[in-house]
Amino acid sequence: MRDKAKSWVTFIVVGIIAFMMAITGLETLAPNPNNPNVATVNGEDITRAQLTQSLEQQRRMLIQQMGDQFDPSLIDENLLKESVLQSLIDRTLLLQEAKDGGMGVGQKELDAMIISMPEFQQDGKFNQDRFMMMVRSFGMSPAQFRVLLSDETVLQQIQAGVASTEFVTQSEINKLTALESQKRDIAWLTLDVAKIRDSIEPTDEQINEYYEAHGDQYMTPEQVEISFVEMDKSSMVSDLEVDEQEIKDEYQRRLQDIEENAADTQTVSTILIQTGEKRSLEEARKVAAEVESKIKAGEDFAKLAEAYSDDPVTAAKGGDMGQVQPGIFGDTFDDTVASLEPGQVSAPVETDFGMQIIKVTAREKPSIPSFNELKDEIKADLKSQESETVYLDKTRQMADISFEASDLAQPAEQLGLTIQSAGPFTRQGGSTELTSNAKVIAAAFSDDVLELGANSELIELSPKKAMVLRVKKHLKPELRPLAEVKDSIVQAIKVEQAREQLVSKADALQAQLVAGESLEKVAESAGLKWTESKEIARRQQGVPQQLLTESFKMPHPEVGQSTFATAELSNGDIAVIALSKVIEGKSTEADAARDRMMAGYIANGNGRNLFTEYLKSLKESAKVKITKEEEL
Repeated sequence: MRDKAKSWVTFIVVGIIAFMMAITGLETLAPNPNNPNVATVNGEDITRAQLTQSLEQQRRMLIQQMGDQFDPSLIDENLLKESVLQSLIDRTLLLQEAKDGGMGVGQKELDAMIISMPEFQQDGKFNQDRFMMMVRSFGMSPAQFRVLLSDETVLQQIQAGVASTEFVTQSEINKLTALESQKRDIAWLTLDVAKIRDSIEPTDEQINEYYEAHGDQYMTPEQVEISFVEMDKSSMVSDLEVDEQEIKDEYQRRLQDIEENAADTQTVSTILIQTGEKRSLEEARKVAAEVESKIKAGEDFAKLAEAYSDDPVTAAKGGDMGQVQPGIFGDTFDDTVASLEPGQVSAPVETDFGMQIIKVTAREKPSIPSFNELKDEIKADLKSQESETVYLDKTRQMADISFEASDLAQPAEQLGLTIQSAGPFTRQGGSTELTSNAKVIAAAFSDDVLELGANSELIELSPKKAMVLRVKKHLKPELRPLAEVKDSIVQAIKVEQAREQLVSKADALQAQLVAGESLEKVAESAGLKWTESKEIARRQQGVPQQLLTESFKMPHPEVGQSTFATAELSNGDIAVIALSKVIEGKSTEADAARDRMMAGYIANGNGRNLFTEYLKSLKESAKVKITKEEEL
């Protein structure tokens, strides 16, 4: 057992997981004949419940990843739904392909994967409470997580199997390395845009012409002010009353569940005499008999466990396994424990792990909380359940009434809501949380609301809050007065004219160089000086990036000659570039590690592309039907 990297403690944890999987969440996997299908893939249905659950899991994962930065208003529900449905279709196709190919993951492999995941460990060991908390935070039961883990493992195997067929040859790597490590000798003249820009003084006529030609750049932003009514589930809880008898009935139901499902908890110690490659069953029986005789002779159980037990973890604790529950370690183990009173030690028994001597050190009945202990919790739960029902009913009413009403007065009056105002804000949003909400912006600027003056559809701001809005005031774009924008127009004209002059001058200098004039003569005529840089690399420090990029695009010069180009720098200056030499790169022994990394990177990219094509071919040959929303 230990030779297979499975210590006794490992089997304990695996057993706990198996027990949890067996009793938790299996009902969620049962098919529901009343659950409509959103898609069918080669005869296999994808149900609305699966889509809804996947959507919720996706939202939960986004919340987990982004924390306080998560903003539900930024999620386009239609795009998210479409994306999740396509992912479900892809998964179904791939899993069908895996099943046809006989691929799968064994139960023991799944157990080992779960207990080894760092996410479920505390102080380097698997922690059951952490496992349950993490899985539930993703909106799954342990059984669903187990299925998901199996599917994900198979999907990764398929992707790896397809992608790993891609490779890069040494010849290709050598060529890429030569290009990557290539160096060049360049020189450049810099034409200063600031001097030209500062010398330009636009006339009033030029300013007026620019203002008229570019009026669309100087409009006030389109804005709206909105009125809205809001439904808040959290405010409903305090208004709800729960009958005392309801609380008592719920307490009795919970009490019955505890009494029916809870089992006694035993604290157990064991001495394990392992079988397998180490020793035969007959040899294990002889060792166990020897230990039993020493126990009967009065020797200390804990010391014998330290000396004889083959599991180092429990042996170090005198055989102590801690608290255990029935249904984890097999019938023989459970029957033996059940037959012992606290303090009693069993005869050697044969289990799946070898020969064991078992001692029950304590037994506890399940704790039954009193009514007063659970009363507040039950009351809060019942209120929460009732508020969910009331909230859903009220939001449906708000949506229906608002759709029929010509303004918000009717839904406000019938539902006891207050009409509120917000804005103004633009299509890019406003300064408040509400006016920067993507759903609110989209609704306020929709054609029906903005142009036809209708109430919006129900907007779900969060799972606990919804609203309906209408446009109170539409502030259309207007041309700003010339006096207000004159300074920015003057600056725009200076930038535009300076660039035109600079480009013309740079083109003229390049033409002189191409015509054969010397670098020195061209620089002297322009009153400029060449800046030289020898053997520059693609990521050369101290050379402007735009100049570097253009330099490595330029054609190779003939021996003793130069090629020429221009590049506009980030500050608006323009450089005239002379490329005089290209030094080809070479792969050296020192580059071997980098070359291997580059080969892996390229092969992985090619592999991902190949997998995408593979998935595309599965789709093309599959029979996929997506049910339209109105057909559900």
